Amino acid sequence: MDIVQKLLSFFGLAAISLGGVAAFAYWLFKLFSDKWLTAKFSQQLEKNKHDQQKELEDLRFEFNKLMDRTVKLHQREFDVLPEAWALLVEAYGITMAVTSSMQQYADVERMNEIQLDAFLGDSLTCSPSCPHL
Repeated sequence: MDIVQKLLSFFGLAAISLGGVAAFAYWLFKLFSDKWLTAKFSQQLEKNKHDQQKELEDLRFEFNKLMDRTVKLHQREFDVLPEAWALLVEAYGITMAVTSSMQQYADVERMNEIQLDAFLGDSLTCSPSCPHL
């Protein structure tokens, strides 16, 4: 019995020792893994923040570039519109001068009474495309 008791006490002591060592190892692992995970998480967070800032700067640069282009287009529009309007007015004037000489008007002062009544009767019943108008 003495040997069995010594064996049981030895195994009990070994189990307690291994349990203590395992608990100590678990505590160390938990302590260092927590710090390691926190450090890795912080590192990844900083990297993501940096990437986000870089993307924001790129978008800001692209937006400013497009706005500069838009401002230049608007400035060009303000430069060109008065010139285009002047050319349009000039073209309208030339067209009016050319086409006004082609228009024909009835000379009502030279018409006698019958011709005048016929002309006025036709002009009241004519459509807008009538040659008398």
